[in-house]
Amino acid sequence: MTELVWTRGLTMRTPDGETLVADTWHPRDGGPFPTLLVRTAYGREVASSITAPHPAVLARAGYLVVSQDVRGRGDSTGTFTPFVHEAADGAAAVAWVASLDASNGDVGMYGFSYQGMAQLHAASRRPPALRAIAPAMCSGDPGEGFLRCGGALRLGFAASWGAQMSDADPFTGANAAATLAAHCARGRVDACAWWDDWAAGRCGPVVDVAQIDLPALYTIGWFDTFAPGGWRDLAAHAGPVTVLGAPWSHIPWTPDRHMATAAHLAFFDEHVARRRVDPAPAWRSLACNTSTWRTWAAPPTTTVRTFGLASALDPSTRFGDGRLVDGPGSGPDAYAVHQPAVPVFAVGGAYTDGAGVVGRADQRAVQDRPDVLCFVSEPFTAEVEILGAATLVTEVHSSAPTDDVCVTLYEVRPDGAVLNLAFGASRARGVHTCALSPVHAVLEPGTRLGVAIAPSAYPEIDVNVSAGAATQVTRALQLRGSALRVPFVLG
Repeated sequence: MTELVWTRGLTMRTPDGETLVADTWHPRDGGPFPTLLVRTAYGREVASSITAPHPAVLARAGYLVVSQDVRGRGDSTGTFTPFVHEAADGAAAVAWVASLDASNGDVGMYGFSYQGMAQLHAASRRPPALRAIAPAMCSGDPGEGFLRCGGALRLGFAASWGAQMSDADPFTGANAAATLAAHCARGRVDACAWWDDWAAGRCGPVVDVAQIDLPALYTIGWFDTFAPGGWRDLAAHAGPVTVLGAPWSHIPWTPDRHMATAAHLAFFDEHVARRRVDPAPAWRSLACNTSTWRTWAAPPTTTVRTFGLASALDPSTRFGDGRLVDGPGSGPDAYAVHQPAVPVFAVGGAYTDGAGVVGRADQRAVQDRPDVLCFVSEPFTAEVEILGAATLVTEVHSSAPTDDVCVTLYEVRPDGAVLNLAFGASRARGVHTCALSPVHAVLEPGTRLGVAIAPSAYPEIDVNVSAGAATQVTRALQLRGSALRVPFVLG
């Protein structure tokens, strides 16, 4: 068994004089070692291991592993302002760990959520020692794809994270759901120093991922809050991309967390340690409704199928006559009343853990509401596979300054179960282009594909009160010209 050395409390100085504190793990014998760095806002001893492999696991595989508290968190000095210092501090940290006696000078970065964004910020400075990154469940844009969705605030997530980072009411234990509900009812976390900026869309610096040409392993959870942002990042990334996708929520990564360990080690062995002869698969993915992993040597080829929205009379509720059809949509405008005091609730999907149903959930109770418009395809006669982010384009007319289009893509299984696949939202006036979260799903013969459109999705996003908190607004959705574009795997 490999004996490890765990060193606590190493310090580095940032160019502007702050002290950042780190712990290291490495094999006792054999160095110097290729190096892996995780920069965390949640305690360096935890080291992102609530999802990623523990540093000891990576160290046993022949790495020096460094876990560092970011500025203003843990034992590091300075003021923590989300995202603001991670580019400069991250680049300095990469240079510092490469200079450690136990390091051979080749550095990779890993970690999920805030730790993933810290990687993207550091990589944007192109530190010479950085060889590869593995951003998981994160977004290079702290606004759209992280704290905001289609122009609306991700209320449930922002309330829970804002409270956590501000040392407000804890989101743990039996009271977690009630604590979040109280914050969402107020529409804010009073203790969160950044709340007003977040609500106004001022969320922090955006990384230009198209300028990062390092090899990158992106981990996408099909039911993770940040899946849309991560999906955009991997598509824009300038360097070689490896993808790991699974029906995981933000926490925990189940089922089959060990696939993440295997994928990370294979990636770092190839790009940081440079000791892997056979390249790892470019894509590993577990569909949200199967139990078998699929691998591709290259990004899978997809084709986009366009469905129109059609109705002869009334597509409201799952019992209406709304249909998904090939070709253009048709029928009279579909009406739904937005009542801010009685919002449509989000059920399943990427909703905050501990305060609601996360992942796959039965949608029938939601679709019984008359303010939810439902459109369903004919049953598929053969198995089909969806992989990627669907888009809905539609036009809404109302008397409000802005309207919300909250879209859930779902499947109606042959046994009658109605289960969500993906979610997206758009806050705009007139024409809405709503990008849904990415998903991988295999639809068996006899399954129908559906899309539900609602004026709210509380508390996944904040309720639109642009016309007044007590004002009911009648919204007319134009079916003619509406289009749902869904990516299907070829072959």
